[in-house]
Amino acid sequence: MRKSALLAGGLALLFIPVACARAQSPVPPPGAAAPVFSADQLNQLVGPIALYPDPLTAEILPAATFPSQITLADRYLTTGGDPNQIPDQGWDPSVQALAHYPNVLKWMDDNLGWTTQLGQAFMSQQADVMNAIQQLRSQAQQLGNLPSTPQQTVSTDQGDIEIMPTDPDQLYVPSYDPGVIFYQPGIYCTFPFWLPVGGWLCHDWDWRHRGLITWGAGYTRPGNWWRESPGARHSYINGHSMPVWRGGGGVGGGGHPAWARGYETPREAAPRVNVARSAPEIRRTAPLERQAPVERREAPVARPEIRSAPSASIFGGQSGREAVESSSRGQASRATMGGGGGGGGGAAAGGGKHR
Repeated sequence: MRKSALLAGGLALLFIPVACARAQSPVPPPGAAAPVFSADQLNQLVGPIALYPDPLTAEILPAATFPSQITLADRYLTTGGDPNQIPDQGWDPSVQALAHYPNVLKWMDDNLGWTTQLGQAFMSQQADVMNAIQQLRSQAQQLGNLPSTPQQTVSTDQGDIEIMPTDPDQLYVPSYDPGVIFYQPGIYCTFPFWLPVGGWLCHDWDWRHRGLITWGAGYTRPGNWWRESPGARHSYINGHSMPVWRGGGGVGGGGHPAWARGYETPREAAPRVNVARSAPEIRRTAPLERQAPVERREAPVARPEIRSAPSASIFGGQSGREAVESSSRGQASRATMGGGGGGGGGAAAGGGKHR
């Protein structure tokens, strides 16, 4: 393997209701210990989605902690399930969100080993996963491979790179080779298709504090959220009480007790990944008395094997018509959902187009 954003002051906002039910916690296997992923393994896991727009990754990662629900939702849609009945299926809100994007679900279900490990990593190493995404984005940006485009706006905030949709009604899914774009200059994403934005998108990143915001009843996302500056989003987060996602489903403290109480106390940001590392300092100590050598055996730290990280885009191997027809199946419920997502608008008719 290779080396491996609300407003402060008097800004007026439009508020859009978003219904996010409390998540159901996944049940881990009895006695199973959470695997520990190295930095390189995390880079490999998040590589296929690291350059996806923030609103989409904010649903993919928590949804990956429910792999069985991913499969159930995919089967439901592929067997003709009514998209209008998605809220009644009992899935986690993040899975319900992805159920409006059948191609995303199918891609994750087809790569279920990778999806499962991505979910395990996000549940137990959330800050590390977010650090890995930021590191890969930084690598791509330093190579000139992550510019702002008509499809997405790339902005940097205190070292964190945010990727937001330019059009508040559409999420473009980039297509790229993760084995190349993070390591070679002159490689760019293509944007063959877009997905509709809707009220089902109920998570957003708090990159500065390595957290995932959960919008819901009483905590509505401001209408221009994705089009504001990262600093404005950060000011809003610090000035308002809102729940955050925590590992195992649901909302609450997520390891930061103050978060569940509306950020009432100052929080320290999770340490960022420093790409440039200094050489370790060698310290000399006084020699010890000679003793008979004692053989010490320590159990090796098991590193999970990354299973089939997908290298193709969500729409890889499909014609434009097939992808559009599959994606547009989730739009029928839009009229009944009431309001848009973070961008404050409805989906464009047709469900997908080239630009």
